[in-house]
Amino acid sequence: MKYLLLAVPAMLLATQAFGQHIEYSARANAGFSEFRGEHTTATTAISTSAANGVESSRAVNPYGQHLGTGAGISLRAQRVGKAGLLTAFDLGFDWMQARATVNTIYYSNSSASYSRAASGRVSLYTPSITAFAGAGWRLGGQKLALDALVGPELAYVLDAREKGNGTSAVNGGWSTDVSRPPANRLDFRLRGDLTVWRNRVGLMGSFSTGFANYQPATTSIANPDASVRLLRVGLAYRLK
Repeated sequence: MKYLLLAVPAMLLATQAFGQHIEYSARANAGFSEFRGEHTTATTAISTSAANGVESSRAVNPYGQHLGTGAGISLRAQRVGKAGLLTAFDLGFDWMQARATVNTIYYSNSSASYSRAASGRVSLYTPSITAFAGAGWRLGGQKLALDALVGPELAYVLDAREKGNGTSAVNGGWSTDVSRPPANRLDFRLRGDLTVWRNRVGLMGSFSTGFANYQPATTSIANPDASVRLLRVGLAYRLK
């Protein structure tokens, strides 16, 4: 089914040689993202080690299943063809965040190691540049119209960073700030996109599901599975 949906934009692009006009719009949105897959988690633990009087902490698994709040902006060029046929190209930037709850801290130093109950949360931030090529239809008229698009989205992940904080019974508090380079920086996604227009102002929403794995392999997990899902809700303004 997903391959059929990905083929729709290509078929519709081929029919747009005699499009009526091109529109340009600017968009800003709130984003809500999470990780899904076999090796993602809703709850994780913090591993803290001490050497030469310096402590370092990191989440055992930062690929959280809880929605985190982010933001994004984009610019879109869209051809409006006969009978409301649409093809669009959208270039944007997303600052995404997915979260996991912390309930345990593992502490180790040169003389001992132990675990204690902990609280707090850890977030994995993944800023990315995105390109979306969609095709679909416009329903309605000039003053109130609905644009519905579907198509592939390609994201380039600029960075992945874990940040978190909370409390524990070990030393009263913990925090993390660790780079987590993704296993794949290119994320191929399938995206559905809706915009309701009233004159030049639009209310937009989209949902993207990714197919790339973000979690690097380890000796214990040779083939990890942690992919992104992203919901966007925001405003659009038609420039032309």
